[in-house]
Amino acid sequence: MKGFPSILMFGGPGTGKGTQGTVLGQLPNLVHLAMGDIFRALDKSSDLGKEFLSYSTKGLLAPDAFTVRLFRQHVDGLVAAGRVRAGYHLLLLDGIPRTLAQVEQLRDAIEVRRIICLVVENREALVARLSARALKANRPDDADPAVIRRRLEVYDAETCPVLSAYPKSLIATINGDQHPLTVLRDIAADLSAVVSGDI
Repeated sequence: MKGFPSILMFGGPGTGKGTQGTVLGQLPNLVHLAMGDIFRALDKSSDLGKEFLSYSTKGLLAPDAFTVRLFRQHVDGLVAAGRVRAGYHLLLLDGIPRTLAQVEQLRDAIEVRRIICLVVENREALVARLSARALKANRPDDADPAVIRRRLEVYDAETCPVLSAYPKSLIATINGDQHPLTVLRDIAADLSAVVSGDI
């Protein structure tokens, strides 16, 4: 696996990052890869699956080296299966890199062309949105405003250092506090030059 052209998707809980990534991933030359989905799809009886369970069952985050190894293996598998082709596909990455260590470990694996950062400035509206979503999904614990605010604080603390590792000229800030179609329009407008190869 060598330097795949990539677009990074950032956005805190409730900003619509997952929704937008899924829709954009339907475009012919974009492949949406969400690290959370890759973790969940692991064969629990495989060596990687057992190693992941050794962390997750203890409530631990997977270490950076493991996460990067799994990501590389996953992409290599997509390439081998013909689902990702060099020179045609761009990777749309969600959830990786999440730390400065992952940024460094992926320097040779991805070539970051653009970073889309979804932002909702009105934190109280975001808390209300997440509370409603948690109740609809029958996850009342996740609807606690204090828990939600803590998740947002953790995201901010983890994300700022990662974004600082890249040139500001690569980062596009998109207002996530709009109708999803409007957000999609804004992202598409920003990415059109990247996807067409003009950048």
